[in-house]
Amino acid sequence: MFNQTLSTEQQHVSDIFMRLCTLCQVQNNLELEQHLSLQRGFCEQSIELATVPYELIDKVAKASEVSFDSLLNGNNQTTATLDGPVLEAVSNGIIKSIKKLSMAGIIKGENQTQEALSQLADIQLKQIAKELKIQSQVK
Repeated sequence: MFNQTLSTEQQHVSDIFMRLCTLCQVQNNLELEQHLSLQRGFCEQSIELATVPYELIDKVAKASEVSFDSLLNGNNQTTATLDGPVLEAVSNGIIKSIKKLSMAGIIKGENQTQEALSQLADIQLKQIAKELKIQSQVK
């Protein structure tokens, strides 16, 4: 099979297996089959039939915390992080937003010191960081 030129669809499936091999730190499809306890010839047959191994991609993505899309399409994603100047800007924006909500009477309470507002902003920042992580895994 490998003496012939692969169709576009076959090449796509072959590329998926190459990414899986890299992720699993194996040298070739035979080693990948052994490593993942796949039926012998699974990779070659999938390539020949141009059958995308969606279930295998899903299994490996979940086990390795690599996105499904990056294994399927080879898209390397970068996860946005909150640190440095970005963290400071987001934090300041949240504090100002909370102050405006407090002045408008939407947030009520006696304890509206800068420290209390910073604590509220910290809660929001933690939730934003969690959401960024979730969104990076979804894509």
